[in-house]
Amino acid sequence: MINLNENTQLDPVTLESHSKLIKLVKRVYPPAYKHLWKNEDSSFYINNFYNPLQLQKELLVKDAEYYFIIYKNEPVGILRILFNKPFNTIKKATYINRIYLGNEAQGKGVAKAIFEWIEMKALENKNNLLWLKAMNTQEQALKFYTKQHFKIKGKTSLDFELMHEELRGMIIMTKEL
Repeated sequence: MINLNENTQLDPVTLESHSKLIKLVKRVYPPAYKHLWKNEDSSFYINNFYNPLQLQKELLVKDAEYYFIIYKNEPVGILRILFNKPFNTIKKATYINRIYLGNEAQGKGVAKAIFEWIEMKALENKNNLLWLKAMNTQEQALKFYTKQHFKIKGKTSLDFELMHEELRGMIIMTKEL
């Protein structure tokens, strides 16, 4: 367990904790993202990206770290980061692959503490850039990233057939360290 502050910790995700992971994702993902999916059914995403085989593959990735976000002793989200994941010509970059927080943890300084820790870990790994992709419809997240000094560097989109076509857009953001 990694203590970020008196209320916030990171607890490693393991293959043995898969049932805890799936339960948490089913609770925190739909409130924020179900509108992206046809019939508001996000089960395709959850089943494809959080099944045991996918988790096993993700846990074996070199330079990747995967955590439960704990707030006041309760799991409230997940974080997955990849160190040394190139962005354009910058080879030594940290990719924030996933960060999901339940509503109960938003506005409490949890994300700020996590991003401070990510910056520290990136620098320890001699990475001088953070980067992430965010859905362009997630205004609250985009405001937070901007407040953390991330800058928009590009756009992309997802190609999931079950996702509303007009809601597939993503923003690529970076922050120099």
